[in-house]
Amino acid sequence: MMSLFFTNSTSNTIYAAYAYPDSDCHPTNYSKMGWHRIEPGDTREVWSGSVGATIFYYYAEDHSWRGTYRTRLPRSTSSDFHWCWNYSSGSSRRVGMRRLPIDDSIVNFTLEFITSTSKSKPVSKTTHKALPSKSADSGIRRIPKRPTRFKKGTPVPVKSKR
Repeated sequence: MMSLFFTNSTSNTIYAAYAYPDSDCHPTNYSKMGWHRIEPGDTREVWSGSVGATIFYYYAEDHSWRGTYRTRLPRSTSSDFHWCWNYSSGSSRRVGMRRLPIDDSIVNFTLEFITSTSKSKPVSKTTHKALPSKSADSGIRRIPKRPTRFKKGTPVPVKSKR
């Protein structure tokens, strides 16, 4: 099985969103989807299919895992969404996503949300540790570059909230 997984290694529930290459979205060829509710200790499959040589983007809330790739997401984490990168609604807010490039030799990849490096397992080529952002919004505005290839795979639907 080829997949992208999110693991919550914190003590709080987190809500995660991510973006993936999508040739149907213009002018920025990425779709974004969420909110994936991930309980402490849980792992959630968010993408099914090839992940190698792909650049994904992610954002998560509880401790705030944010980056500099700006887009708009729903204000409420209780609303599931699946939008093109440039789409927003009246109830959305601007956030910054982090870039997640995955090596072309990788079949399965796990993004592990952590709050401290002391709680993490050893680093491997198939896992990335994501610490919360340390500072406020830097003001830098980036948009994803056009993907060179579009991978075969599908986003995994958000599971209903408990």
